[in-house]
Amino acid sequence: MAQDMINILLNKRTDRHSMDWPAECARVFATLARIGVKSGYSIAMQRRDFLANAVAASTGLAVSHEVRGKSMSGRRWDLVIIGAGTAGLPAAIFASRRGASVLLIDSANKLGGTLHLANGQVAAGGSRLQVAKGIVDSPDRHFDDVMRITHGLADHDVARLTVDRAPTTINWLLDNGLAPLPDHPTTGHSPGRPAYSIARYLWAKNEGRDILAVVERELAPELASGRVVTQLNSRAEGLVLDRNGAASGVRVRTPEGEKIFNGRHILLTTGGYAMNPEAFMRHCGYPSYATGSYPTCLGDGLDLATDVGGQLRGRELHRAGTGSIMTAPAFPAKVYKRFITVPQERLPWEIWVDGSGRRFFREDDPGTYRREQALLKLKDLRYAIVFDQVILDESPVGVPGFTHAKLREHFDSHPMFVKAESLAALATKLKVDAEGLAATVRDYNASVDSWKDPLFSREYMPRRIEKAPFYGVVHMGHSATSSVGVVVDKQLRVVRADGKPVANLYAAGEVLGSGATLGNAFCPGMMLTPALALGHWLGETLPLGKSRA
Repeated sequence: MAQDMINILLNKRTDRHSMDWPAECARVFATLARIGVKSGYSIAMQRRDFLANAVAASTGLAVSHEVRGKSMSGRRWDLVIIGAGTAGLPAAIFASRRGASVLLIDSANKLGGTLHLANGQVAAGGSRLQVAKGIVDSPDRHFDDVMRITHGLADHDVARLTVDRAPTTINWLLDNGLAPLPDHPTTGHSPGRPAYSIARYLWAKNEGRDILAVVERELAPELASGRVVTQLNSRAEGLVLDRNGAASGVRVRTPEGEKIFNGRHILLTTGGYAMNPEAFMRHCGYPSYATGSYPTCLGDGLDLATDVGGQLRGRELHRAGTGSIMTAPAFPAKVYKRFITVPQERLPWEIWVDGSGRRFFREDDPGTYRREQALLKLKDLRYAIVFDQVILDESPVGVPGFTHAKLREHFDSHPMFVKAESLAALATKLKVDAEGLAATVRDYNASVDSWKDPLFSREYMPRRIEKAPFYGVVHMGHSATSSVGVVVDKQLRVVRADGKPVANLYAAGEVLGSGATLGNAFCPGMMLTPALALGHWLGETLPLGKSRA
């Protein structure tokens, strides 16, 4: 009988992405346990394995509903985690393994957060993968590289704790099924960017989804035990402080109405603010164009922290890359293509102009960081790549994957590709100053004739810009990450303006701000690694004790 019921479940596993399949798993095993069925391996073991598959398939929704049917009102949790993603899930797993009661709150309808979208790139100095390949590395060398690549702007304490904990966390993922690409680890080298001095950077075939698969499997028995409970489709709206100013609970808008969940410790792992244009402008001072981040990255954690006196940092560390061609001129646009701006990949034939119609940077500068910093000087992070018919016909195509014919077609069909019979008309379509553009082209043509660029010392200037029609491709700087984040101390406690921590309130992941681990540059693996490693560390070290009902 037991095996027959199990076989029925196996035959239904193709429908496991619905909520019914994992729920049916739980019901079947509850029935078998109630009637005392025994088999070659225990009902408990079969239940554990099936629940692991169920949770991995549906990210815990059904299991959490089963547990949530029991009374949660008035309960005091050992740990309440706001944000069930990259940092929150490891924290929940390792706290639960210590016997803690954990409540995971998330405004999404599934667990995983940005791991559903992330590129899955991590780094550690001293991982087992390195040892297996004979690579000698250490957290100290990793830390030195991070501070070099970030120009010393990454937060020393956060970066130090990250690199110290990274080997343990990466080894945990590797030991439980994460399979890096065969040629990994690497140094993370790319044209124009500084790389690690030692190969320690890795990711798997399916990127963040492969990490999420490991985390889901590890989380499954904690959900099945009842120690971890999820509260999904629920948005935290405020923190509750006790009379001593310590965090003691969370006020949450749930599908059933507003509720307060009390906890011994509160952990903010809500991610950044990249999907909230108002918060984006408020925090970093630039417009948000792209929708490349997870939908629930709305800045909630920053608001929760500041509402109880927490401080923010990182406004000056915003990164917008070197721009992309978007699907539309405003949020919520998506990245469509990128014009090649790296001279090591394609030397520039065009000029780049800002809203005044003026060049703002040496187009053939080989340094990516310098290009990024030049773009940040443009208030709207918007510029146009300008050229003429001769350049269109003779130059290598500047958009990867395009032919000359396909590029021409876009000037008749895409809003970011502009064509006009005169420079004045082009300026109007590009929304740049016409007199400024005319003067810029005149001066640039003189530089081409003399082979000397007095403005930026550009070296590669193969053609004048003079034959109509004229063309412009609009590039806009954007970011899927959030540089501004919550200030924390060495224990990751949220810190007030007077330097004192808010008792029992912690933060990890992107809510700390990408600036805390990247500075204002790109450092391989230093977005995902800190979230995973610091969440893991908090789960293992917070003084949790037993939960009180």
